[in-house]
Amino acid sequence: MGDAEQMERNDSNCSHTSGSSVGQKRKLCSLGTGEVVHILHFCAEEGKMLEFERTVQELAHCLYHLEAGISDVRVCHPCCGEAVFVVTFLSKEDLTKFRDGPEKDALQALKHFSKCGTPSFAKSGTLMPDTHTFASLLTFLKQNVTGKCHTAHDVKSVSLEMAKWFPRREEYEKYILWDQNDPTKYTRNLIFSNENMDVLLMCWPPHCKSAIHSHESSSCWVVLVEGEVHEVQYGIPKLDKQFIESEMRNPTGAIGRCTTLKELSDVKLCAAGLTNTYANDDVGLHRVENRGDEPAFTLHVYAPGLRKMKIFQESGQVSVYAVASVPYLSEHGSRTGLWRKDTHPDGILDIEAWNKLQQGMSPALPPADPPSLPH
Repeated sequence: MGDAEQMERNDSNCSHTSGSSVGQKRKLCSLGTGEVVHILHFCAEEGKMLEFERTVQELAHCLYHLEAGISDVRVCHPCCGEAVFVVTFLSKEDLTKFRDGPEKDALQALKHFSKCGTPSFAKSGTLMPDTHTFASLLTFLKQNVTGKCHTAHDVKSVSLEMAKWFPRREEYEKYILWDQNDPTKYTRNLIFSNENMDVLLMCWPPHCKSAIHSHESSSCWVVLVEGEVHEVQYGIPKLDKQFIESEMRNPTGAIGRCTTLKELSDVKLCAAGLTNTYANDDVGLHRVENRGDEPAFTLHVYAPGLRKMKIFQESGQVSVYAVASVPYLSEHGSRTGLWRKDTHPDGILDIEAWNKLQQGMSPALPPADPPSLPH
């Protein structure tokens, strides 16, 4: 079996199947650079020590000066009569070219001075990247995500660490819970919570989407776990005075109108491409959509945890809500019992107020003092 074939088999054995959602496998080493490491170990033939050592020295000198397609060369010399060559290539194709050229020359040079005339050990494989298990990712988040507002966060650093997570089904399977009354709803399942953040697994049935929403003072990191989703971001619109005044009097139940939303980006998160994204109210509003025919799962980190957010309707006359915190379907893998048949996962609660507003009636809000007129 050739090195390329062996590496494909090794990659396959280390893959995590991303469910049946898109028939893709997320490979651990796909999170890295794609470099390939090639190792050759030689031992001197008895009575050929001096010739072996001189030849190894010459080969090491040549290898250290190879540049095209090579990112690193190391030659280990455990003792006289033994040598290990470790060469790192940019790709499998570069390794193949090396084996067809310089390696053949090296084998020929050592043929009469090494045991059996061949390497005693030869192995190649993809360079394993620095990745997180879910446990190590959560430890990092606890230590590095603090503060009461997204302005306190090192967004780039946290995003880079979250992109290093390699999801394994056994780590998150207990948090996959669906709405038994309506399997078309997406669900919010709490994994971890403290004063600085909430960590949720979101379960997305086929062809569902969240409402367009803000995050108030929170950061929102999203990482693809399985399947495919799209994140659509919108610019922050202007709110009408009626809404601003209503929100001051009724912080978790105000309604009003805003300017038409403008789409900023539409990005697909998938195993073979981008796997994470970020939003806050300086970046824009967003929604998450599963446009496919299979379920999808995403990990969301809200910091601090969402206790209020605005929900926006996408239409010529866009409506906006400020809502109270939304109940979770489950917490720590157990159903909360708070997710009722009529629960909306986005927390759009005050349907009656919305209907009254559309009919030209005033929603039930605390009475306001009449404005003072100029004399």
